[in-house]
Amino acid sequence: MDREFDGLSDTGTNCNIATNSDSLSENQAKLDTLEKKAVHLRLVLEKDFKAADVKWSLFVAAAFSFRYESCLRPFPPVFIKNGIKDMDELLSVITDVPALDLVLQQLDNLDNLANISDILDLLFYVLVRLKEPSLKTVPPEAHEAILTYTNSSLPAPKPQYIFQCVSSNNSNSELKWKELSKDHKVFYAYYGNRLENFFTILNFGLQQHLNKTTSMGGGVYLTPELSISLPYSHVGFGWGASCLGGHLSCVAMCEVIDAPEGINYQKPVSNEGKGDSAYEDEKNKMIVDQNGGSRLVHYVVTNCDLIKVRYLLVYAKQPTSMRFSSSSSNRDAGLRQWFARHKLFSILLGYGLMLATIGFANNQPIQYYYKFLLKKLDMAISNAKM
Repeated sequence: MDREFDGLSDTGTNCNIATNSDSLSENQAKLDTLEKKAVHLRLVLEKDFKAADVKWSLFVAAAFSFRYESCLRPFPPVFIKNGIKDMDELLSVITDVPALDLVLQQLDNLDNLANISDILDLLFYVLVRLKEPSLKTVPPEAHEAILTYTNSSLPAPKPQYIFQCVSSNNSNSELKWKELSKDHKVFYAYYGNRLENFFTILNFGLQQHLNKTTSMGGGVYLTPELSISLPYSHVGFGWGASCLGGHLSCVAMCEVIDAPEGINYQKPVSNEGKGDSAYEDEKNKMIVDQNGGSRLVHYVVTNCDLIKVRYLLVYAKQPTSMRFSSSSSNRDAGLRQWFARHKLFSILLGYGLMLATIGFANNQPIQYYYKFLLKKLDMAISNAKM
């Protein structure tokens, strides 16, 4: 019996050793993967920090939109459980992401990578895995030359930042574009939309479902005038820790293949549902150029394959100096985002605080102690002066 017990004991011990060894191997493999991701992420951040920042900001804006089903495409697959998108977990991880310069500092500490694995995995997916198209910061001195591509004739505020959308020459989208553009001229035009839609636009191009159908039917509305696109580019809340600012608006500068079979050049009669009514009359007018001729102020492109987003013009409402660079400020930004997602609860909480304040103000004992405290403070100040 003793021999049998010893034999069972040895077998059990060997199993435990094997299990611990397998666990250590898995942990080491996971750590190796995190280190590789950290290396790639560092390369992206150091190569073009602002471009990485704005790409992440567009992702955050889409994630916090109530229309995330259409705005957040592609969706991070790790947050899909049994075919269901786990938005609570995704938003929780996003809220924990510190400013990207702090992320760079944390990437130096290899021993700490396991503690930020969720943050590292998500940043790697957005900034490294989704590499086509990539964003490239355009230096300020080149802004004016790029803005002349559309031959605008109306004055418009200049963007603070311009980012070039770059795809590899051998990518499917570029090869398809080259094939379609054969024997056709191209021109540039602007496209405005809400900030939350630009993450999908960046990854999938312009789509008709992002535009409301008007009297001219479905299509993507473009214009050579930046001032006409800006009212459609509503300022949205991107990411509180962004070096560009938390409140951004975005306009796409697109290259368009001039193919008559895919573009409607006629001026629409009405534009219901596409912006402020006060702006529509001005938008529908023809523009008179310096030579006395007139030209259309917009085009309706019915074939989205004819459009290629080449640049993103970014307007930052919040100055760069007001960026949130500390972890405590990042938590404050997360708190504001939480209240923004739970507006009904925030309203009820504020209403409750208002009622409590009114109740305390009309409470006689509280008024007595309040006056008594003021009297004591006045006496203490008088004695201090003496």
